[in-house]
Amino acid sequence: MTGPVTRMARRVVGVMAALLWTSGVAPASAQVAAGTMAGQVVDGNAAPVPGASVTVIAAATNRARTVFTGDDGRFVAAGLAPGAYRVRVELAGFRPAVRDGVQLATGETIAIDVTLAVGGVSEAVTVTGDASLLRSGTSGLGHVVDHRRVVDLPLNGRGFIVLAGLVPGVALPPNSQLPRINGGRPRTNEYLFDGISVLQPEPGQVAFFPNVDAIQEFKVETNSPPAEFGCFNGGVVNLTTKAGGNALHGSAFEFARHESLNARNFFASTVPQKPRFRRQQFGGVLGGPVRQDRTFFFADYQG
Repeated sequence: MTGPVTRMARRVVGVMAALLWTSGVAPASAQVAAGTMAGQVVDGNAAPVPGASVTVIAAATNRARTVFTGDDGRFVAAGLAPGAYRVRVELAGFRPAVRDGVQLATGETIAIDVTLAVGGVSEAVTVTGDASLLRSGTSGLGHVVDHRRVVDLPLNGRGFIVLAGLVPGVALPPNSQLPRINGGRPRTNEYLFDGISVLQPEPGQVAFFPNVDAIQEFKVETNSPPAEFGCFNGGVVNLTTKAGGNALHGSAFEFARHESLNARNFFASTVPQKPRFRRQQFGGVLGGPVRQDRTFFFADYQG
């Protein structure tokens, strides 16, 4: 009875987690897979502004998080899912300041510094543009491979891990499915999917690779990763999968290979038949809202 009981327990836990999510009590995001916004709010004289409210709004879901500046005017909004954000800073006696189009990547810490101008709350200063390209919030070095490159670049067998070779300091050794990061052995790296390790201790292999169309982006930590990473001697592959939003999005795919579509070997004219080679991969992804601004779904399948 151990097998059925275990499966039933897993189903109960899954249902409870779904109910918590739909009721608005969202579980805490894994810090290693999330991003952080930090900065300082000052007035026109460059003096810190304490007590200002900083509201961070996700563009895809309209979910908002509000933090307040301290005595030094600084704020930190951690555990944010990667994506586009809108930042609104408000305090009585000042005109609200809005920063639109801020892109937050997996595992990144970006600086958002805001200057408040004296004025009424009916006036607002809106700045459209991403944060500075200079990332000074962490000592770690890494590179993010975004969704466009994940889905657009050709992949033999639709395995994303070969794209790690786009990152400086990463090599793909022959006869190995795993990359070599900064000269380390391929089996000494850590692999995190949405903050959860998928590395098998023995023989150091990745348990599974997700559907390419379900990957939002991934980051390869190559040098001096932050303290929350551990249990590895090489680098870190930190991957974030997609999640549903207020807009309905989906796609379907099918990739097929057959020997009838291949050319014969010019130097093997005595061989009447082409070598047998057949592969077919198909599936799709779909995500969208269940309840606008509150509950979302995302599903993917690959066969």
